[in-house]
Amino acid sequence: MGPATYGRSVTANAKRRFFLVERYIPSISSSSVESAARRLAETTDDSAHHLMTLLVAGEETCLSVFEASDAHAVERANERAGFELDRIVEVALFPEAPVGEGPLAGEGC
Repeated sequence: MGPATYGRSVTANAKRRFFLVERYIPSISSSSVESAARRLAETTDDSAHHLMTLLVAGEETCLSVFEASDAHAVERANERAGFELDRIVEVALFPEAPVGEGPLAGEGC
């Protein structure tokens, strides 16, 4: 089953677009998520850049944030990484994510 329909844009900055990927995965381990996040980082390209992945184990939910040209680029990146998803929605980040700055810059997720 493919992802749900894509959300409409809510970002204030038209130059940078961010997308939230939602996954509802029962009984997934943190090591499985870590491995999938590594694959996402390795398979993203200029059209979709993986920023972070969060596991909410108690809710059986995994969320990923991407900066991308459009939702289809995010979907393709997840397909290449072999990481199934349930939904992609466009979001705004506050404060907007800096490019290559901060204490974790360059560490990837």
